[in-house]
Amino acid sequence: MVETSVYLNPMETEVSTIAILPVPFSPEQIIIVLAVLIPALVIFNLLLITEGIFESIGLRFSQALLATAGALLGSLIDIPLLPAGGALIAVNVGGAVIPFIVTAGMIARGQVSRSKTFIAVIAVALVAYAFATPVPGLGITMPLYIAPLAGAAAGLLLARGCHAAPGLAYAGGTMGTLLGADILNLANPDVLAALAGGRATVLSIGGAGIFDGIFITGVLSVLLAAYAGRHLREKGGICPQEEE
Repeated sequence: MVETSVYLNPMETEVSTIAILPVPFSPEQIIIVLAVLIPALVIFNLLLITEGIFESIGLRFSQALLATAGALLGSLIDIPLLPAGGALIAVNVGGAVIPFIVTAGMIARGQVSRSKTFIAVIAVALVAYAFATPVPGLGITMPLYIAPLAGAAAGLLLARGCHAAPGLAYAGGTMGTLLGADILNLANPDVLAALAGGRATVLSIGGAGIFDGIFITGVLSVLLAAYAGRHLREKGGICPQEEE
């Protein structure tokens, strides 16, 4: 907007007027732009958070980027495994393969204890199996907060609040959910038949599209364990040395 001054005679009174300039975009165009930008900014920030999550559990920057891209893009890819009960059992790349690779890598590098990882996975699997509900036509559902809380709790308890807690939380939260919610339920013939519904369908282990339950579980488990672990270290003093 541009402000101008006009002088009127004979009173010599100054009167301010406002010149209204045309708006370059229509309201509809602005709404469309916002509808594109806001989700894009949300996704971009989530990508930054996810990349930071993978770095916090010991991955280098390049590895964290690859894991993030693999988890997101791979969630659209299902690898067929075997036919069962009229359905095709498949494994999802982003929701199952990537978490397995990340977990195996942490164990191989010695960032998490093998035995404690096993305990974390079993503990979360039992919780996930108890809360998972097979829904015909939809899949296996579970309240979103259950697995992240179970993973974070397992990581914190097994690591006693130490720096290995986020890694154990990720391994327990992701692999435990895959085992308890997906694999154990799909191993039940009655559940498998109910999910298939008598028609040819693909039942994907760890698969539910971009930002599926496994992906969110891994992210939230690490965030919760990292935050709570830092708080415990600040309050509790020296962190005890972990042993195998």
